[in-house]
Amino acid sequence: MKIAMLSWETLHSIAVGGLAVHVTELAAALSRRGHQVHVFTRRQNWMSHYDCIDGVHYHRCDFAFHPDFVTEMHNLCRSFIGHLWKEEDYAGGFDIVHAHDWLTSMAGKWAKWGRGRRFVFTLHSTEYGRCGNCHHGGNSARIRHLEGEGAHYADRIIAVSNQLKWEIVSIYHQWEGKIWVIPNGISVTPFSGFIDPAAVKARYGIGPMDPTFLFCGRLTHQKGPDLLLEAIPWILKFNGNAKFIFAGDGYLRSQLESRSWQLGIRHAVRFIGHRFGADLHDLFRAVDAVVLPSRNEPFGIAVLEGWAAGKPVIATHNGSEFVWHGINGYKVYPTPESIAWGCCEIMKNFEHSRWMGQNGRKAAEESFSWDSVAALTERCYYSLF
Repeated sequence: MKIAMLSWETLHSIAVGGLAVHVTELAAALSRRGHQVHVFTRRQNWMSHYDCIDGVHYHRCDFAFHPDFVTEMHNLCRSFIGHLWKEEDYAGGFDIVHAHDWLTSMAGKWAKWGRGRRFVFTLHSTEYGRCGNCHHGGNSARIRHLEGEGAHYADRIIAVSNQLKWEIVSIYHQWEGKIWVIPNGISVTPFSGFIDPAAVKARYGIGPMDPTFLFCGRLTHQKGPDLLLEAIPWILKFNGNAKFIFAGDGYLRSQLESRSWQLGIRHAVRFIGHRFGADLHDLFRAVDAVVLPSRNEPFGIAVLEGWAAGKPVIATHNGSEFVWHGINGYKVYPTPESIAWGCCEIMKNFEHSRWMGQNGRKAAEESFSWDSVAALTERCYYSLF
């Protein structure tokens, strides 16, 4: 098949979050299965307009910036569809146009309207979920409209978890038979090999024997870093040497830093900003557990990253569909008290925690490889023929 993927971020253009990893790895895995994959994404000024990387054709597209973000995404989608038409006119039509999240849903819809292309739409989350399970007005309402339009016009919808599938059915009134549940994937290779955890901890002023927990994600209401922060005083009563690394950026950062001083826990937390590549892989491998305190998390890729590194995860019920309680991590409620309980359970029995991490690694290797995700995605595509 000839496949066009539309994404506002990739690892080979502009990377912001887990979506970049998902699109890049899925495209490469589909290419390994013999498909011709073209990814249309944003371009930074210093980048070339075209590259072929891991067998995938990357088309980096310029577009007009705008102070209104939703209008800017309209501009981006117009650029994507223009480049897509040019590619088709030069080298033949696409069998599938696959858009990721609301940011590119308009381009997918236009590809279907303009040239009758089969339109697949992956939702990695909903606007409702990103707002912490709330419906807001303003730009949020406009985004919900675009998200709903994309779901309505798509020939197939891919959701990354069953929880997200039922969110889509409930909010956007979509027929459940149209929605395929295909999870995120992970490559365990970057998380393999030897490292010295003490040396990694030392980079952040953490002692070699200090129990260390990692939060990795955007510092936003949806991701719940504030819930973890409020749990820390409870955890320090159990073990005063515990440390907490917040890897990520977002609009809550200054508020969280101020609150850490108010709670008297600033000595125990490290706000290190966004990390990626080897630095991030080393962090996952050096800590004792990964915490996902999300208010809404269809499928946090940090769960898989933790497992790939052989670490147990502590995830709220809102983001732990694939977590087996006490087997590869702990399920907790999205409250500071419950999150504190999960962290303390890790420290009560480090031998059991390591066993849970080993089970997570096995799950990452066997059930969540990108090749298995690509095979499921391929089946979804073929269902349209």
